[in-house]
Amino acid sequence: MDASKYLIIGGGLAGGKAVEGIRKVDAEGAVTLVTAEPHRPYQRPPLSKDYLRGQAELDHVYLREPGFYPENGVELITGARAAALNPATRRVWLEDGRELGYEKLLLATGGRAWRLPLPGNELEGVYTLRTIDDSQRIRAAAADGASVLILGGSFIGAEVAASLAQSGAQVTMAFPEGRLLERVAPEPLSEWLHRLYAERGVRILPRTTAAELQGAGRVEWAVLDRGESLAAQVVVMGVGIRLNTELAQAAGLELDAQGAVVVDETLRTSDPSIYAAGDIASWPDPTFGKRLRVEHWDVARLQGTRAGRNMAGEERPYTALPYFFSDLFDLSVEAWGDLAPWEQTVLRGSLEAGSFAYFYFREGRMVGALTANRPDGERKPVQELIRARAAYDAVAARLPDESQDLAAL
Repeated sequence: MDASKYLIIGGGLAGGKAVEGIRKVDAEGAVTLVTAEPHRPYQRPPLSKDYLRGQAELDHVYLREPGFYPENGVELITGARAAALNPATRRVWLEDGRELGYEKLLLATGGRAWRLPLPGNELEGVYTLRTIDDSQRIRAAAADGASVLILGGSFIGAEVAASLAQSGAQVTMAFPEGRLLERVAPEPLSEWLHRLYAERGVRILPRTTAAELQGAGRVEWAVLDRGESLAAQVVVMGVGIRLNTELAQAAGLELDAQGAVVVDETLRTSDPSIYAAGDIASWPDPTFGKRLRVEHWDVARLQGTRAGRNMAGEERPYTALPYFFSDLFDLSVEAWGDLAPWEQTVLRGSLEAGSFAYFYFREGRMVGALTANRPDGERKPVQELIRARAAYDAVAARLPDESQDLAAL
C-alpha cells in the first residue's frame, strides 16, 4: 500500500489549489492527488468562455505547468477513479485495485454534468459541458456556422450560447423557466438580456423544453414540447450537475438533505481526518448565518487553498464572501453574496448603457449584488456593504445616485 501524509481526491480547481495551500505550510509532507480525468488539475470557467471560442490555449486552462507537481514532491495519479474509502483505517481504494493510505484526506470530487433523459440523447452531437474534452468536442462540432440548440437558461447555458454565437454558430436557447437567468436576475435584467441576445442572433425560447432528439446516428432535429421541430446539428445540455458524493456517503460521512458533504468552519467533515471543498461542500457561512453550497470558481479556489492550509496545520476558518463571474458577449458580470431569493432590488447605473449594478435585499438587509462593466473602484465597497448587511431603508434611496461614493454609504 502506498501512503501519503496528504491525499487529495479530485483534480479540479479545489484539488489543485489544495496542493498549493499545503505547500505554503508544509514543504515536505508527501502529497498525492488522484483525478479521474486524464488531465492535470485545471479550472473550468474557460471551457465555456475564451477556450470554447478558440481564443485561449490549453495552457490557460491548466493551473500549473506539468513540472510543478514533481518539483514540489506531489504524486499525480491521472485517469484513476476512487472506488472506496474507509475512514477507520484511513485508506482509499482506486477502481484499478490500488490502495492508498493517508493521514489527512481532502474530498474535492465536484460533480458530473446532468444529461436530460430525452429520447435520442445518445446521438452523436449531443453534449454536456464539464471537462476539457467536452469543450473541445463542442467547439469542433459547432464550427462553420452549425445550428446549435442550448438546453438550459442558467449561466452555463447563457455563456455557451454567447461563446458559440460569437464563433459564428446559429444558436437557439430553450429552457422551462419563464425568462433568462430567472433564478438570479430581476425581471428587467432578464428582459434586457433577452433583447441583447436577440440582437446578437441568438433565438431564445422560454417556457420550452425538448421532447425528443432525432437523427440517423447523429442529431439533426430537436422536437420541442410545443410541437415545433428545430434543425440542430449540435445540442448542448446546460442543466446543472449531480454531486459526486457517493464516496463520502458510502464512507458514512455526514451529508445534508441535498446530498452535499457537511463541513465545519475549517472545512473539516464529520471525520476529523477528512476535509471537503468546492462543489460538494456545505459550509457554515458567517456573513449570512446559514449553510451555503456554491458551485463557482472563486469558492473552489479559496476553499481548496484554505482546506490545504488547514490540513497542513493552520486550522483557520473559511470566511470568504461567495463570488461569481461570467462573460456574456461584451458584458463582464460579477456577483457577490447570496442573491436568491430576494425581496427587493435597487439598480445603480443603466442597463441600456451596459454598465449597471443590482443590489439585492432580503428581510430588509443587503444580501448580494450583481454587476456588469462597473468601475473597479466599486468592487471593494460593494463587498463591504454586503458583509455589513446594509439596511434597505438606510441605503436604497442613495444607491442609484452615481455621484454618491459607495464607500461612504
